[in-house]
Amino acid sequence: MFVNSVIARTGQSWKLWLAIVLMVIGSFAPLWEGFRIDWTLGTILVVVGYAFGVWFITCPSCGNRWFWSAALDATLYGPLFKASACPSCKQDFPSRPG
Repeated sequence: MFVNSVIARTGQSWKLWLAIVLMVIGSFAPLWEGFRIDWTLGTILVVVGYAFGVWFITCPSCGNRWFWSAALDATLYGPLFKASACPSCKQDFPSRPG
């Protein structure tokens, strides 16, 4: 699913994973004192991770912020992970080698 997604085809998978990791760390690390992350810092990590994903995962062709559009219209989440073309401008991206 992710290999042929428009996010992977445009080389932006690392941005998605970084956003997810920040949100997961910010959500769960405050539960264990060993991480030394309090709820304030955890909340900041979650907000930064979400904002990073929304702001920086964009279409290289039209500049549409895919996750911002998907936050406004939930039907766009599916095409981001399943389709090979931008849901906004319909630009099809070739699969990346490797």
